[in-house]
Amino acid sequence: MRQTNAKRSCILAAMKEAGAPHTRNEFLAWFYMGEVPEFIHPEDEAEFPEQFQREALDERLTEEIQ
Repeated sequence: MRQTNAKRSCILAAMKEAGAPHTRNEFLAWFYMGEVPEFIHPEDEAEFPEQFQREALDERLTEEIQ
C-alpha cells in the first residue's frame, strides 16, 4: 500500500485535529485504517514521518539507555 507524502501529511493533520496521541502505534492505526499489518516492509517504513519510523525510535531508545 503506497502512500504519498501528501497522504501522510493529511494523516498527521487529522491526528492533530482529533487530538490523537502522536505515537507510532496511533500513526500506524490511522495510516492503515485500523488494520496494521504484522510486517511493514522497510521501504514503506522509510516513507513514514521520521518520528514514527522504527529505526528512529530504536535509536532514541538506545540513547536514553546509555
